[in-house]
Amino acid sequence: MQFYLFSMLVSSVAAGYLSDRAPRKTILIWLSAIAASIVTLGCTFLGRTSEMILFSIILGIVSGVNLPLIGSFFSERTSPEDRGRIIGLPIGLSFLFSFSYYIGVPYIGDSGKAECILVSVLCLSSLATVIFRSSESAEKQANRKEARFKTRQIMYYSSIVFLLYWVMGILFSIFMPSILEHVSKTIFYLAWSVPFLLGAFVAGYMFDSMGRSFPAILGLTMTGASLALFGVYGLGSNWLYLILLSVGLSFSIIFSFLVWADLAPTHQRGLFYGCGVGLMCLAMLLGLVSTGTIFGSVSASYIKSYILYSAVALFLCIPLLIVAEDLLPKELIEKRKFQEYLEHARKKYINPG
Repeated sequence: MQFYLFSMLVSSVAAGYLSDRAPRKTILIWLSAIAASIVTLGCTFLGRTSEMILFSIILGIVSGVNLPLIGSFFSERTSPEDRGRIIGLPIGLSFLFSFSYYIGVPYIGDSGKAECILVSVLCLSSLATVIFRSSESAEKQANRKEARFKTRQIMYYSSIVFLLYWVMGILFSIFMPSILEHVSKTIFYLAWSVPFLLGAFVAGYMFDSMGRSFPAILGLTMTGASLALFGVYGLGSNWLYLILLSVGLSFSIIFSFLVWADLAPTHQRGLFYGCGVGLMCLAMLLGLVSTGTIFGSVSASYIKSYILYSAVALFLCIPLLIVAEDLLPKELIEKRKFQEYLEHARKKYINPG
């Protein structure tokens, strides 16, 4: 995991810089996605630790190339007031697919192969969803007036994303393995993936209809509250808290991918996404290192202290969101609502059938 994140950090920044100069971006997106899928499937045939490390580095490189390309394409072909709904679907489906190997293991018989196959399918299906739903023409996007954000605003949002993914590094290092020791894999899948998918749909709509700040604050509050409950009451009845954690993270993760599209100027979309993905990888890497363990279950007192620290870190993000300027201007929200009203009136009165 650490080799994967470090190689992804380096390649994403380099690919972000180069993607702004790529002439045929769609072809490169598909090639890098197919390469990531092939490398992931290749992991099913490996057994040695040295081989897994090598393939983790290669997978980190191709994944780091793929994400800035998709991000810059997504930024170019979508209007700001539609981005939440467009990106909500693939992110929600990604968690549904990537954790569904818990259900498929009894039938496939090998959890590693099941996971790799599903992740490979996920790479291509999520990619296709983003590309086919991102339909705004380049001419229309070029004529759109861009919001100008100061360096201070960029630092605010970067700090929020960094703290969020530092917490996620802790969650995936010690929290999730400890949870799996107390609940069945089926309950974990249903309490984690399904609420995340539903939360992603709702979050996408709210980000487009209410602006970025309020839904992001709501997501951070739900995530921080669920972690605080885990820290205070422990792992008893944890699947109830897990649902709240899943919904809160769906809001926060969608925000973390929206923010770079909103902040990036026209000619630096790839660079912003590359640096943004690199920042997320760095934060997760530091989260893994800060726990003092690579991956696995830990004692109740150990996990309680880290979960409470994580909850405090997330609540510290909320003042930054309140101070920072909202990434989606009010006039765009009002414009979208007016367009929906006109469309509803047209269907009702002009084409009632």
